Amino acid sequence: MLTGLAGPAQADDSAHPGAPVAVEITDTTVTLSWTPPTAPGEILHYQVVKNGGTNIGTTTGTTFTVTGLIPNRVYSFAAVAVPRTGHPASSVHTRVRTTGTTPPMPAKPVVMGVFTEKGSHERGFHVKDLVTGGSAAKLTHLTYGYGTVDGGRCGIGDEHAALERSFTAGNSVSGQADTASQPLRGYLNQLRALKNRQPQLKLLWSFGGPGQNVDWTAARQNPAAFAASCARLLDDPRWAGLFDGIDLAVEFERCQSACPPGGPTTITPLVRELRSAVGGGRLLTVTIGRWGPAKQSYTESDLPRAAAHVDWYNVKTFDYYHPLDDMWVPKLAPHAPLNSSWDIWEWGRDVHSDMWNLTEKGIHPNKLIAGIPTHAWGWKNVTRDPWSGWLRSTEPADGAFGPGLDDYRTVKPRCAPTGELGKTAVAHCGSEYWTYDTPATVTGKVAYLKENGMGGAFLSNLRGDTAGGELLTALTSALAP
Repeated sequence: MLTGLAGPAQADDSAHPGAPVAVEITDTTVTLSWTPPTAPGEILHYQVVKNGGTNIGTTTGTTFTVTGLIPNRVYSFAAVAVPRTGHPASSVHTRVRTTGTTPPMPAKPVVMGVFTEKGSHERGFHVKDLVTGGSAAKLTHLTYGYGTVDGGRCGIGDEHAALERSFTAGNSVSGQADTASQPLRGYLNQLRALKNRQPQLKLLWSFGGPGQNVDWTAARQNPAAFAASCARLLDDPRWAGLFDGIDLAVEFERCQSACPPGGPTTITPLVRELRSAVGGGRLLTVTIGRWGPAKQSYTESDLPRAAAHVDWYNVKTFDYYHPLDDMWVPKLAPHAPLNSSWDIWEWGRDVHSDMWNLTEKGIHPNKLIAGIPTHAWGWKNVTRDPWSGWLRSTEPADGAFGPGLDDYRTVKPRCAPTGELGKTAVAHCGSEYWTYDTPATVTGKVAYLKENGMGGAFLSNLRGDTAGGELLTALTSALAP
């Protein structure tokens, strides 16, 4: 008989079932068996829970087979007896590791970059720069952001920037200046020229994201109408055929006390209808981000159910710590740590925790694309605590794009890395402290992604990389077989 890993000892309580025993373990399934409570009383059924409380099924017997697991992962299971009268009573949790090996990274991993219409033109960054800097040839996918979700419908974020902005011969992908008489100008025309040069590059239009009208509540009230509006926009005759799919950029809400049914942000109805509207031949992805320490935003969500309808999730594995955080942080910390340690403020706010929690929920690692930040967060008037040695500050640095926020390309030359924390670079220069990724830390993170069978990686915003694409070059080199 196969057994799970040892769990904690159970108190002598006759109302509780015995601890589950794993009688059969495969790569993706675990068959559990337990003894019923010894206390008298009728048991209506048992609930089987996974990883601390996720209800995965019910049975009237004392055996249950859990399916849809990931090879070589540790799970915990418990049986909860639901009586006709009285309160449910849980067994202790039994830890079980599935057999097999971790799924390998896909042979052709996703290498994606984000191009945003907001601020790019004003900062002198154009679609053409992706060609001249060599980035377009290295990418497998490019996401254009961000469209709106207003009144439950998809819409264009900035119509002037997307459709009407004129480009000169010098900053146009084609080398031809736009004219007032042409039917389409703006970023969509530039993206069409890019696609003509790089036909292998897959383009996605992202809706939602930061700084836009985002009304997911209205979209969930009529998912079919929402999906139809997105599909119509994708197939508009003025740019039909340009985009290969749609991305939804969802910021998961923080649960204040207990998450509502379906999690803090329910997306399954939206992606189910979107998949039907855009068809199986086009891509459908979801970019997910959580607020700082609110880990339950992912673990109590409906992301596992929604995964059946999406090609992958882009996980924003950055911004875990920053100077605008409304949580009191007694010491400065890197904003995209790969893992936590004693010298980083809080356990669980890191890349590893997010990716591991999502796979433990049943999402295949190949469907998880990790985010690599091209932006930096910084503090100023930094002091060192004489007792602990920790660096402290309550003020954001003067960033070019907002308090404490700047690009890798501009911060690194003036505040070079002085070390690493959690495999993310930190730079303490004078009275300032900045944190960002570098080619070296990108290489280290990709090694982790390969080891754990993730689907690839994406850069948070291509304009933050250097003109020659240092971070993207490091990413593609590390992802190479």
